[in-house]
Parts: sequence; C-alpha cells; structure tokens
Amino acid sequence: MIFVRTGPRFLFLRTPDTGKLKDVLVKKLSGLPVDFTEAIETAGESDTIVLIVPREVEEAKVCSADHIVLLPIGSSVTLSKLINLQLGELLASAELGAGLLVQRLPQKNTRVIDIIKEDYQGQALGLIEAINVGKADDTIVVFTGDPLQKTVEIDKVIEPCLLIHQPIPQMYTELRREAVRYFTQSLENSEWYEVRINIYDADENYDIHTRRLELVLEDLEAGLILAEIWTRDHALALFSVAAYQIRLFTMIDPLELKTLLMGLEYDENGRRFVDMDLYHRRSKIDWGTIAKKSPFGRKKSGLYYRGELFSRLSPQTVKKLQQLEKELKRS
Repeated sequence: MIFVRTGPRFLFLRTPDTGKLKDVLVKKLSGLPVDFTEAIETAGESDTIVLIVPREVEEAKVCSADHIVLLPIGSSVTLSKLINLQLGELLASAELGAGLLVQRLPQKNTRVIDIIKEDYQGQALGLIEAINVGKADDTIVVFTGDPLQKTVEIDKVIEPCLLIHQPIPQMYTELRREAVRYFTQSLENSEWYEVRINIYDADENYDIHTRRLELVLEDLEAGLILAEIWTRDHALALFSVAAYQIRLFTMIDPLELKTLLMGLEYDENGRRFVDMDLYHRRSKIDWGTIAKKSPFGRKKSGLYYRGELFSRLSPQTVKKLQQLEKELKRS
C-alpha cells in the first residue's frame, strides 16, 4: 500500500517564439502538447511538465504559459537535452519549479492537513497558486483519497495543497517515514479495521480465488494483508468445512468491503462460483445486509456489485481477473 509518492516536476521556459519552442519539444524530445488539467492527470512520477512562456513575461506562472508540453523524462534529463540541442536565442531562460509529492488520505480530513502544515510550516494554497509561487527548493504536497498507483484526477485533489519550503528529496524522506501516522490520524477514530475473509470453494480453486482477491486489494490499495492461513468453519454442530482465510488491516468500512467481495463471488453470467465471508471483530457481515439495499434479486444483486467493483479497477487489473476466470472455466 502506497501512502506517499513523487509527482512530475514543473519547468518554466522563456522564449521569444513560444510556438517554435513547443514544436522543438514535441519533435526532438517526444513531448505531448496538453492543457493544465491533462498535464496533472496524465503525468507520471518521472515526467516533466514544461510551461512555455513569452520572454517578456516578468513572472512565469501557469496562466502566462502559451503552451504546456508533457515530457516523458525527468527535469534534469530535460535540461541536459535542451543544452545539447543548442537552441541559442530560442531559449531565453529556464526556471525549475517546486517538486511535487502526492499524499493519500482515507477521507477529506482537513484536520490532518493542518497538522502537516504546522509540522513543516507550510502554506495552504490552491494547486495552481502553489505552482506559481513555488521555487526549485520547495515542495508542493497534494492530497487525495484515491489510490496512488494510479494518476490522480484533478477533481480528486483535496485542497488546500501545502507549499513547504524544503527540497523534495528531504520532504519525500520525511513524509514517507511519517505517512502511516498521518494516514491513521485521518481515519475515523484513528483506527484501522481488522477483518478476516474466509474463502470457500467446492471446486477447491483456492489459489485462483485468492489471487483474484489479492489483485483487487492491490489495485484499490485497500489495506495490508497480515496473514493467509487455512482454518475450519464450524457453521453447524458436529460439522465443519475448510476455508482459506486472509487477515487484513483495512481503512475500508466493513460494509463497503463486503460489497467488493460480493462483486468477486459472481462470474460474468451471474453464477456464484465462490463464497467469501467477511468477519469484523466477532461478527459476520451478512450478505443480506447489503443485498437488501439493492432493488434486484440475489443473482442480479451479485451482477450489480460485480459491475460496481470492475468500474473501480484499472483496465490492467480487470484483464487479469478475466484471465483468471478463464482458468476457472478450464479447471
């Protein structure tokens, strides 16, 4: 589970011919012309967002950029390539902006943002303002409730952002060390849910169903797996069945987690091909508590939650789940 990661770097370039410099970045450095929102939502950790501004502009800001180009290389590599291109008067100056860190919060808990602000004497600003004000030795910390292995949509950014006057290597080291504490403080009652998931399968395809569950937990960054063990479920007197149990620390409410499990219990045709029971503390979270909220019957309710689950997953994870289900059909 990722609590904090780096983001792209911002580079302001001044030039007497913004259009010509944009073409150079596109043709020579494989750049992609984008708008600001697309740049933020598309850029990876090792990318550079170049903002091309006219030479006569006194203060380089996002709003003063004639063009924005996303480069699939880091800022230091970008600068070295620009030097080697020998652009002459086409490149009037280059100014490196603040570094960017993305921190995950389980919910919109501005109290934790205030704690980080106080700990690091940060400035609470909007994202664009932070980019405009930040310098090369500053760090912008952006907060989101979404998993961090995916790119962050601009409307999923929890504002305010924090502009911290420390270089990004130092801030990344410190926030990576403290991220779990901050994350826990932003949980309701500052407490994780400790749950158990029992997998039952009459066809004994436990390896495949366990991998399916792990893929979902990984994609959603839903928590930390504590253990995987075999157990016996004494559902009836003098009768027990084997189950493969996964013990999990999660920030997801058990009722919501149960809906995810229901989505995994059904195949694409609405056939229930595995049972996944969820226990929180000593109580079983019954499927009926969830299904009765759906206007459909049990079978369609399973299909509904399968669709809801798949809509939250990355295309890569959905493809892997579909491949595993094909293995189930062959077994």
